Amino acid sequence: MKTKRTSLHILTVLLCLTTLCSLPMRGQQRDTQKEYNVDSTLYVYYLRCKAEMSSPIIMQMSDTLFQMAVQRNDQRMQAVALCNKLDFYYFQGTQGDSISHYVDVVKDFARKTHQPKYYYFVWSKRLINFHIKQYQYNIALYEANKMMKEAEQEKYMDGIAGAYNVLSTIYQCKRLFNLAVDNKKKEIEIILKYGLDTYNLTTSYSVLANLYCELGETEKAYESLQKSASCLYSSTQEFYNYVRFAQYYLVVEDFSKAWKYLEKAKHLSDTKKEVRKNLQEYYEVLKRYYTQTKQYEKALKTLNYSLSTFGKNRKNNMDATLNRASIYYYMGDMVNAARYFMEYYQLNDSAQIHNEDITLGEFSAMLGVEGLKLEKSELQQQMQQRDLVNKQRIIIFLIALLTLGLIIFYREHLLNGRLRISQKQLSEKNNELLLSQEALKYAKEQAEDGSRMKSEFIQNMSHEIRTPLNSIVGFSQILSSYFSDNDDTKEYAHIIEQNSTNLLQLVNDVLDLSYLDGERDIPTQTIADITGVCQTCIDQIRFKLKPDVQLTFIPERENFTMQTNPDRISQILMNLLQNAAKFTQEGSITLTYHIREEEKKILFSVADTGIGIPADKQEAVFERFTKLDTFVPGTGLGLSISRMIAEKMGGTLVVDSTYTTGCRFVLTLPLKE
Repeated sequence: MKTKRTSLHILTVLLCLTTLCSLPMRGQQRDTQKEYNVDSTLYVYYLRCKAEMSSPIIMQMSDTLFQMAVQRNDQRMQAVALCNKLDFYYFQGTQGDSISHYVDVVKDFARKTHQPKYYYFVWSKRLINFHIKQYQYNIALYEANKMMKEAEQEKYMDGIAGAYNVLSTIYQCKRLFNLAVDNKKKEIEIILKYGLDTYNLTTSYSVLANLYCELGETEKAYESLQKSASCLYSSTQEFYNYVRFAQYYLVVEDFSKAWKYLEKAKHLSDTKKEVRKNLQEYYEVLKRYYTQTKQYEKALKTLNYSLSTFGKNRKNNMDATLNRASIYYYMGDMVNAARYFMEYYQLNDSAQIHNEDITLGEFSAMLGVEGLKLEKSELQQQMQQRDLVNKQRIIIFLIALLTLGLIIFYREHLLNGRLRISQKQLSEKNNELLLSQEALKYAKEQAEDGSRMKSEFIQNMSHEIRTPLNSIVGFSQILSSYFSDNDDTKEYAHIIEQNSTNLLQLVNDVLDLSYLDGERDIPTQTIADITGVCQTCIDQIRFKLKPDVQLTFIPERENFTMQTNPDRISQILMNLLQNAAKFTQEGSITLTYHIREEEKKILFSVADTGIGIPADKQEAVFERFTKLDTFVPGTGLGLSISRMIAEKMGGTLVVDSTYTTGCRFVLTLPLKE
């Protein structure tokens, strides 16, 4: 029974919300072209686009469809053409940035042309569904609630129904089936009550049937499937209806009817090209049919075919491993069953760690909002502290006046009594002040803890942030080399790579600032060859020089070692050399160092013949995010970080104001031999 429930859940996860689909059906199905009053030429070309949805040619065909719709002043088909581009990336399921981009494109077009249907369609059934497919359930839930609020404010019932639809899907994936049923029923209720577009009503009923199967309510499941069959619009919907009827009959163990509906689904996929991209769920049900009818060899063959055809991901691999273990168990092959059960448990442990990483990434954006709230709280605490100081001064002033008034206006024989009362009042006020100081101290400690936790979180997130950025840079390089014969594509890939690298550098700089802010000193216990460190920096900076710039390294000694932190020295020198390379168009850049034995110091200098720094800006360049030329790439953090490192190593970093042929930075560090 447990295996049946697991298989049913796997099938439930495979359910995807169908998009606008358009082959006219016979029998009880209605003519989509007449239903939506679409121009016949546009409609025929639209069908061709849908048939090529999995091919890159759809991008060019969608542009053609858009232009045809512009000529016929059909804004609805223009929106559909843009949706086709989005669907190409959506059904690939791997390019989140492209999906987000085209979602914004469609939403912007829908707003401008007053077509809220497509605005909420791409939001719910593309963007939110993509997050669901990536197991980013918290982000999906956040977007769904945001969409619900916006639709309710606009009183747009289609949007509200769509919000209930994705909420049901989220709860379904999280195995909260009662909540999923409640939201699905609300969706259907709104569609019927307000006479909304019923194109996807068949899908809603079939999903509801699956949820009832999960809850063991088979009578309600059958009733929902009958309703689903009564409102079919397309071949794809008819295919899904057959597959889910087969799934239902497997649940109730009526295998002959299950096979009948599987044959119908297979025949439809063989005759309708647009149905073939939806065969994954069919093979999952077919595999389950073979398993339940004890045709285990066919079940294994179907499982292997499904994996090789539709690809593997973490969840598919886990489900396939569990299914394979169960099949071998039923076959009596306990050795293979035990092996695959063990593999499943290992994959499950890995998946749990992966899901924790996903959850951490989901909350990273939300923590940004929390950070703003924390800053607001800190400002409020500062204001309260200032108010408290003012109140203390007022209280002290009033007590002084009261004491002076008592001395002047009361008789001598009452003075001692009055003074005792005043002393008692002072004691009470002092106690209140002590309590207030304790409260302030506690609040300060809480704020410091919060700041430390924020810094620790930023540092811990470095891997999660750098990994996708490194992937973007890497794939940009691959794109650049792959499309080397296409100048435009190569340029676009170079722009992606360059900006991703800049963003990665910004992340590294911000993380470094966070680390340096929390550290008092930098360890300097490593014995390093200073000449070698400088030479390494020189070698790394050569490829960034302008053609007419000469790079020179003049060491005072051929070999010189000292106790220091070579990584931090390299970081400072690289920042200075990169700055020099960036602002020097011609001439030279010179790196040198001098040892002052009597002062126990070592001086590094980086001089160039570039544009130089005005005298009144020579200190400003060390401030964070300061850029004298906003058109030059960079974060404005390099010099600030370099000075912080120098100071925490016991040294200094300054601009030599006496150098007039360009710019020269002087780094001074204590000499430890």
